[in-house]
Amino acid sequence: MNRSKILSVLFVSSLCAFSASSEESYLAPLAKESLLLDVAKTNTQIISVGERGHILLSEDGENWQQQTVPTLSTLTAVTAIDNQIWAVGHDAVILHKSAASQPWQLQMFAPELQKPLLDVTFLNSQEGIAIGAYGTFLRTTNGGADWKKEVHREFLHPDDIDYLEEIRAEDEDFYQSELASILPHLNKILVAGETIYIAGESGLLAKSDDKGFTWQRMDVNYFGSFFDIQQINNGDIVAVGLRGNIFKFSSESAQWIQIRSGMTSSLNTIIPYSESQFIAMGNSGNIVCVNGDDVQKAHFEDGKAINAALNVQNQIIIASAMGMKSILYRDDMTVCEGINSGL
Repeated sequence: MNRSKILSVLFVSSLCAFSASSEESYLAPLAKESLLLDVAKTNTQIISVGERGHILLSEDGENWQQQTVPTLSTLTAVTAIDNQIWAVGHDAVILHKSAASQPWQLQMFAPELQKPLLDVTFLNSQEGIAIGAYGTFLRTTNGGADWKKEVHREFLHPDDIDYLEEIRAEDEDFYQSELASILPHLNKILVAGETIYIAGESGLLAKSDDKGFTWQRMDVNYFGSFFDIQQINNGDIVAVGLRGNIFKFSSESAQWIQIRSGMTSSLNTIIPYSESQFIAMGNSGNIVCVNGDDVQKAHFEDGKAINAALNVQNQIIIASAMGMKSILYRDDMTVCEGINSGL
């Protein structure tokens, strides 16, 4: 099937903070044990975000302090660059913090869109992209002071593009309505050198070599959802998703190759480990450790979903359905071996 690059159909419209949320997140004594969905790191701190607008900061991955933020919306993703932090979530909310001593600022709040934002990344302190449900794609070139909407048909399966072209010839309004509803959810965005990748619904893996202005949908023999995409230490790109699916793309093979995880539960997050090793974690507390052709499995006894994780100096920091936790690992054994042995 021909998946050559299609020039973007790009609609640009300014999006601002349509109405400022006057509600602040509640400082809950058990916020560390609540549903947390993502974790990231600045030069000095670890940040986690989750339900009810919870944002937690830590310097060691063990002791967490909740932040006062101007929203109660669930936060789904967080990113940091140059010690600046952005968080996104439900109600198309975007929050920003510029320095440790500065309060969190609301850059966008648009519940009327009814499209949650699911991930955010920045190329530098000024240029950023936020993505979400139904192909939502927002871009800023001024650090988030303004966000502009873009619509990229390239995320669609070629069959869907053919269908849209047929109806567009007859009814432009119907075409626009269908386009808005048929675009896949965009779940994760990755910056790897000069290339940007997006993983999403309906087997979507796409890449861009021009800062996300045009996209190429990549061939992969899978039509379920992908939830994470990361570059591991040897340069390979790994994507994980529903029913334990793992795919790896290398410059040598120039194609997505499936890695058999032996699991049927969803995998939500990837943690690069050493040169060619990585860890995938997901629902039901399941963990997969991959080193080339060697695949090991482990399981947390609490059985709670692992939503995101971060590797920080021999410590895996985990955001889960039951809050934050961390595990230490030794260099002489894999994380899976350590968990299975009770270490």
